[in-house]
Amino acid sequence: MSLTNDGGCSRTSAERSALLARAAFHICDLLIGRRPPAVLLQGIADALASVYPAVWVILLDDQQHCLMTSESGLGDRFAPVAALLRRGLLPPCVERVLVDGRLQPCPCAPDDCALCVSSPVGGQAPRLLAPLREEGQTRGVLVVEMRVGEKAGTEETGLLETICRRLGRGLDYVLDLAACDLREETLRKSEERLQLALYASHAGLWDWNLVSGEMYTNPYRPAPLDYRAYRPEGTLESRDSWQALVHPEDKPRVLEVLGEHLAGRSEDYRIEYRVLDEDGSWHWYFDRGKVVERDERGMPLRMTGTHQDITEQKLRDEELAAAQERLHLAVAREREFLQMVIDGAGDPVIVMGLDYQVLLINESAQRIMGIAPGSGLDLPCHRLFCQADQPCDDTRFPCPIRAVREGNKRVTLLHNPYHGHPINNTYELEVSPLLDEAGKLLGVIEVARDITDRLRIEAQLRENETHLYRLAHHDPLTGLPNRLLFRDRLEQAIAKARRYDHRVAILFLDLDRFKYINDTLGHDVGDELLVEVARRLQRQCRRSDTVARLGGDEFVFILDDIVNVNDVATVAGKIMESLTRPILAGGQELFIGTSIGIGLFPDDATEIDEVIKCADTALYRAKDEGRGTYRFYTPDLNSRAKRLLRMETWLRRALEKNQFRLVYQPRYWVADASLCGMEALLRWHHPERGVLPACDFIALAEETGLVLPLGQWVFAAASRQMAAWHRAGLRLVPLAVNVTARQFQQRDFCAMVTGAAAASGLPELFEIELGENTVMSQVEEAAASLDCLANAGLRLTLDDFGLGRSSLQYLKRFPLHGLRVAQFFLKDALAEPNVAKVMEAIITLARGLDLTVLAKGVEEERQLELLRRLGCDQAQGFHLSPPLDAEEMAALLR
Repeated sequence: MSLTNDGGCSRTSAERSALLARAAFHICDLLIGRRPPAVLLQGIADALASVYPAVWVILLDDQQHCLMTSESGLGDRFAPVAALLRRGLLPPCVERVLVDGRLQPCPCAPDDCALCVSSPVGGQAPRLLAPLREEGQTRGVLVVEMRVGEKAGTEETGLLETICRRLGRGLDYVLDLAACDLREETLRKSEERLQLALYASHAGLWDWNLVSGEMYTNPYRPAPLDYRAYRPEGTLESRDSWQALVHPEDKPRVLEVLGEHLAGRSEDYRIEYRVLDEDGSWHWYFDRGKVVERDERGMPLRMTGTHQDITEQKLRDEELAAAQERLHLAVAREREFLQMVIDGAGDPVIVMGLDYQVLLINESAQRIMGIAPGSGLDLPCHRLFCQADQPCDDTRFPCPIRAVREGNKRVTLLHNPYHGHPINNTYELEVSPLLDEAGKLLGVIEVARDITDRLRIEAQLRENETHLYRLAHHDPLTGLPNRLLFRDRLEQAIAKARRYDHRVAILFLDLDRFKYINDTLGHDVGDELLVEVARRLQRQCRRSDTVARLGGDEFVFILDDIVNVNDVATVAGKIMESLTRPILAGGQELFIGTSIGIGLFPDDATEIDEVIKCADTALYRAKDEGRGTYRFYTPDLNSRAKRLLRMETWLRRALEKNQFRLVYQPRYWVADASLCGMEALLRWHHPERGVLPACDFIALAEETGLVLPLGQWVFAAASRQMAAWHRAGLRLVPLAVNVTARQFQQRDFCAMVTGAAAASGLPELFEIELGENTVMSQVEEAAASLDCLANAGLRLTLDDFGLGRSSLQYLKRFPLHGLRVAQFFLKDALAEPNVAKVMEAIITLARGLDLTVLAKGVEEERQLELLRRLGCDQAQGFHLSPPLDAEEMAALLR
């Protein structure tokens, strides 16, 4: 962008010279008129603009930086130059003129200089640059721009140089005048401020000539110096005159302090003293001064200072002191009252200010902290309690002042120990803000309470609560979740399965033969067995699974996130395998098994109770199918379960309504077909289904536990019947009663049986039939029970011999009277010669052990002939006689 103004007509150099001469006269008028520098500079630019299209004047300081500038005819074209000046720089052409010191045309290339950018049209406009110099010092630079095609002549350049020299001299003079005006204005304002300060402070200013004794005083405030016999011309009489007005008690001190300063032994002179006023009263004054001039020997020549009447201030101070004394007395009385109040508190109480000073402390706090009564007040709390120089920052006993200040409200803190005291007790601090009437925080009131015992009790309660929760939700023996926690976990698992569309499997477990072990070996062994079972089951669980004990020998698994049903079968197999290994309990190895029923959510049911019922139903199916296996729930199990449940209900009602009867099937000697005994058989007279044999319901009774009261009824009924027949004088034969495994395993079995036999008066005619597997599963316990029965005079027979795992050693050990050959052999013996040989071996073995051999289920003559040929002792079956009721049997016994 060019500085050239293409508007207007071109002028010759002579024309410009004539115009330049007129502009020079105008510039002289401007310099004479003492205008401000900025106005003067702009006037110069405007005067030269009558000759040239564009003019720029720059005024420099001593460091050759732009002090001020003016232009005319440039407008927006001056913007790049102004930006350069603001950065403290000058265009290159200006810098060359400053170095050269002579008028010269602008030689810059357009791209090198912000001042010399090409014109928009017409090419480069000629420019002249001239320094504004005076006695070798450059005060600035003048830049004039001509029109394109114009050329400066010798006369024109000479006139420009003359104008620039005059401007350099004139501007130097103008700047000096401006600086002088500025100093005068500054001095005037300073004096004005001093007068205002003296007026506001009610002070008088004095200047004392110590040689002549004359003293100049502030003409605006002569009154404070009246006691020095102030004269209108502003002087004072001798020192002796005014010293006579100084209060006699203050005069020695005034002269001493003044003498010390005059002798140079104090930095300044300042003192308060009383002076006699015209009305005869004493006024207080405050003098402050300083020696400002001394001779070559250090003797004072001149001293200046201020003098201020402070009588009113002294009166106010006295009134304030009196008020403070009254307040102090009132505060002391109030403090004594407050001290008496807080001393009556049993808990430690401390009042502290925001500066950490202890304002009040009661006897309880002093006793705990080991502080003597009445001492320690007005000491910082950190020094009093911890002998520390800084406020406490120990997290064990947080600072109460800092806590209240941060929150500006009441806080509760825990201290252990109390304010750093060595005794390791825990204190609860209730810290309240101490406020004034305006609500401003003044300090804190701290009330402490020893909560060590409370915390200990709370900890015990929490521990007890945790223990009670565990007792309420966990099995005390195994530590597994109990029925309550199982239910909660199952609800969570099903809720999760509903949310993520997963399956949940429930596995019900029932230990096989646990009842027998518990009854025969004792509950301690049973408990030990259950604990080990629980450990093994837990090892089969994932972290997300749950294994719980519902009670007795019943356990349950919750398997969540089930994707494939085969995974459930795998877990069930692992559970069963883990329980097949022997378990050491009570000092001996025990073998158990388990049956598992599995229900699936949502496959089998969508409600919790229904899923549980499905798993329970599947467990019954697993037991019915021989135990030691697992079964998934299927819909047909539900109808069967309902039938079993209905049957169980009927069975219980049958016991209550005495719907059971005994029938008696005779036994005969094979050799001569004479009567040798009978067996008591149970019949249920069902009101809807008629007479049911024991095989239709005894398994259900065994499973539900009803076999125990049912067995007691059988023995009691048999005992009563034998006693009745005996009273009738009939020819009695031994009566056999079959006993199930669960009956035999009950703890009081021997007592119950011997008691019933004894009640009949004929215990020697009672024969107990026991299954082979029942006896051989727990040999030692079975031997003890058999010995008990034999000692009571009862006969013992091993039932279904040949299907179990008896050994000759154990047969010799047991007090047996006979063996009953399993009915399986008699059915197949006629068709299978090898079976007949097995029967023959059993009979031979029995005879070798002096045991009677009985064969049941004789249904045809050929079977009876086989028994005779094999040497069997006794036989029983429908071929010989069906079961008879009591009257029919009585007829046979006559």
